[in-house]
Amino acid sequence: MVSIENVSRARDLLGQAAAPSLTGPHGRLERHLLVAAGLGEILSHEPVVVGGTAEDFYTADEYHETALDLVAWSLTDAERALLVELGFEPTGRYWFHTASSVAVEFPESVLAGDGSRVRTVTRPPGRVRIIGPEDLYLDRVRQATSDPTNESYQKSALAIAVTQYESLDWGYIDGVIRKPDEPRQMKQLNSLIRRRARKALSS
Repeated sequence: MVSIENVSRARDLLGQAAAPSLTGPHGRLERHLLVAAGLGEILSHEPVVVGGTAEDFYTADEYHETALDLVAWSLTDAERALLVELGFEPTGRYWFHTASSVAVEFPESVLAGDGSRVRTVTRPPGRVRIIGPEDLYLDRVRQATSDPTNESYQKSALAIAVTQYESLDWGYIDGVIRKPDEPRQMKQLNSLIRRRARKALSS
């Protein structure tokens, strides 16, 4: 059962997300992180930020999508009721927080990646868990391989590679790509993206 203190912290964080100073596209990442921190206070399984918000965080760029994607176990009836109480409105597959203009989606219940690589950042009085950059990069390469006509995934992978090149664990990335259940084309695309990243960094 969620404590009164947790609910109070969630209200505080959601209130921060709705601050006028964070309106507009330039405040979107901070709004998303604050909403994620607020949800982390009240959900039985602390969510992990994935997708475009995670990409914004690692690349300091404005991703083209606006939803906040969170990996979390399926919501219980009690959690759904609490979300409504905190100002969220269920709209299709999204939960829309009107005050902060943040649409939240829970696309998966299990993180596709190494949980030990998840990053934690503080947003007082809460915290936010974000998918590790290696697994985010792998997700983008995987998506680009499965949908080669959509150039946005390859561009996303390149953006992550360029901004995080020195800190990425390329050995881990190569190990995942070599697994038999991963598409064979990922190896070739990964090599291409890394060459482009090194070229961009050297220029």
